[in-house]
Amino acid sequence: MKRLPIKARVTLWYAALLMALCVLLFIILMTAADMTARTYHQQKLEDATAFVLEELSEDDGDLEIDSDIHDIPNVYASLFETDGRLIYGNARVDLPFEEGTLRRAQTATHSWYVLDTLITFEKRGDVWLRMYTSADASWNAMRAVLRYGFWLFPALMVVALVGGYVLTARAFSPVKEMTRLAASIAGGEDLSRRIGMTGSRDELCALAGVMDAMLERLEHSFARERRFTADVAHELRTPLHAVATQCEYALSRPEREEKDEALRKILQKNGEMTALIGQLLMLARVESGQMPQEDACSLSEMVAEIAQDMEPVAAEKGMRIQTQLCSFTMKGNRALLARAFINLVDNAIRYGREGGTLRIAMRRGEEGVCLRFEDDGRGIAQQDLSMIFERFWRADRSRATQGTGIGLSIVKSVVKAHAGTLSVTSELGKGTCFTLCFPKGEEENSRTP
Repeated sequence: MKRLPIKARVTLWYAALLMALCVLLFIILMTAADMTARTYHQQKLEDATAFVLEELSEDDGDLEIDSDIHDIPNVYASLFETDGRLIYGNARVDLPFEEGTLRRAQTATHSWYVLDTLITFEKRGDVWLRMYTSADASWNAMRAVLRYGFWLFPALMVVALVGGYVLTARAFSPVKEMTRLAASIAGGEDLSRRIGMTGSRDELCALAGVMDAMLERLEHSFARERRFTADVAHELRTPLHAVATQCEYALSRPEREEKDEALRKILQKNGEMTALIGQLLMLARVESGQMPQEDACSLSEMVAEIAQDMEPVAAEKGMRIQTQLCSFTMKGNRALLARAFINLVDNAIRYGREGGTLRIAMRRGEEGVCLRFEDDGRGIAQQDLSMIFERFWRADRSRATQGTGIGLSIVKSVVKAHAGTLSVTSELGKGTCFTLCFPKGEEENSRTP
């Protein structure tokens, strides 16, 4: 069986709840009206009974009835022997006698409230006094209410359904707009559209805001992936074109030396593409969280070893590497952390000035440790600081320096994967400083290498 749409289900629930409340209210009102009527008539009959008792007397063993008992408005009195024989008045209803209980009885033409009282005379004995008052007025009023309710109930049901549908349609109109927008995006791949709901800040408006934020992130993500794809194609096209050119050159030259030179250039370009692909794979694994982080990493030892290994590279530019380290051990991925530190040192050497200095300092605090990689090189323009962690972005657009252009992207992803933070400050002509901070881990005893 096909399930009803949510709008129809909410409408039916709303209508059913409203009608249930109406029925409950009707029952409560009818019950209250009946109780009020019974209380009123019982008090009325009790007062009349007290008046009749004052008017009755016993004389010489016979019962005397004062004519004043006929003057009680809308109340009738009858007297009976204990065996049910009528002494005075009319036997209007056929009911067994019951002391002090208000009862309602129905005859062929009338409805009555009845109250019985047992009277004891010294000479005559026990006599039943039965008081009557008409219940037609209250009963007719209740029947009229029931009759009107019977006809009003369908009308109320229609009003509840129509009103529920209108209210539900208005409440779910933002959902309809969200569905329409999602369908248009799925069909046309236009991620620039937004719901942009305004008005009351209710739950649906908050949901629309979340969806707009999600669409904005998706748009940025898709744009970034498209740019990444284009950048990869561009980065690979250059070495591939060089390989093809060298192959054509080698095939056209008879001399062995020229062929060997072409092969060496082909091998060099192949190495560049291999390095690029390797770094892309590493970046993808880091961003997908597939790299385990169970190694006990001593950051001071890692940085000291990397600085020592990179000193020959720095010496080629006349640069020095100075370290100021402290002991700090954290759980992480040793290979990834080492790659991040190597990339930062390599970046400082590549863009540092001749005869300059790279200073690496560690500072431990209550919440963790921070590492600073500070050089005195050419620096980065302020407008470019927000771009340096983008993949394939280079400050040197002429490509005069070597590199894949994703080294800093790897650094950023590695730091994020280890729950750390990365920041950069720079000034043209004065140098650049990268600061990496990691949360507190298992520390070793302080030492200075």
